[in-house]
Amino acid sequence: MARERKKTFKIFSFYNHKVNPKVPRYQKAVFRKFGVPVHHIIDEQFSHGDFLNHICRTVTDTDYLIFFDIDCVPTRREWLSALLEDLREPRTIAGAAQTANHLRDAKNLYVSPFFFGISTAYLKELNYPDMNMTDDMDAGQNLTEEITRTGGNVKYWWPTHIEDEQWYLHHPEHNKFGYGTTYNDRIYHAFLSRHDLSQRFIKKCKSILPLFTKLRLKLTDKKQSPPVGQ
Repeated sequence: MARERKKTFKIFSFYNHKVNPKVPRYQKAVFRKFGVPVHHIIDEQFSHGDFLNHICRTVTDTDYLIFFDIDCVPTRREWLSALLEDLREPRTIAGAAQTANHLRDAKNLYVSPFFFGISTAYLKELNYPDMNMTDDMDAGQNLTEEITRTGGNVKYWWPTHIEDEQWYLHHPEHNKFGYGTTYNDRIYHAFLSRHDLSQRFIKKCKSILPLFTKLRLKLTDKKQSPPVGQ
């Protein structure tokens, strides 16, 4: 039997019961439109850092791992080729720039776990830095800091459009981000899409999806909505 060819990349997204069930359906539909699969991991025990650690340390049958928050989607087909081009440079992490405003007087910059890519070989070389949140670092921040300490390459994707400015980004030119931020004109992140904060994300997905897909999702939403009064 011929050996199965190793996949070039795998995309993962994580959520639990706190997320509006429409959100993963719309995210998956957007990825389907662009012709790439996204693997959803549903877990009630994992923290975000636990999820990142688990995937980084156990999924080795691919060249690159790519992560998206559940309320984060590509907006253009070219996003994947652009990301893989960044990652072809050895010892590189690439993804959305973020600052943890509540840490270190907001004087920090790192590739956010809501969107990034990295090679599995490089993760192994780094000995899988812990992704969990600490008193000094947000979830995923330690990965960028370890890469910086050891002379690796950090390729930031910067905000190019912000629907609702909320937070400081520690950079002299790109110094804001917020709800509904688009990065490099290719990646959209709604932020904080819980049950009562998911409409921004769904609206964005609808602007990307073709009419037939939107009608199909609308029918699915109606079938899965609880009866009035429940």
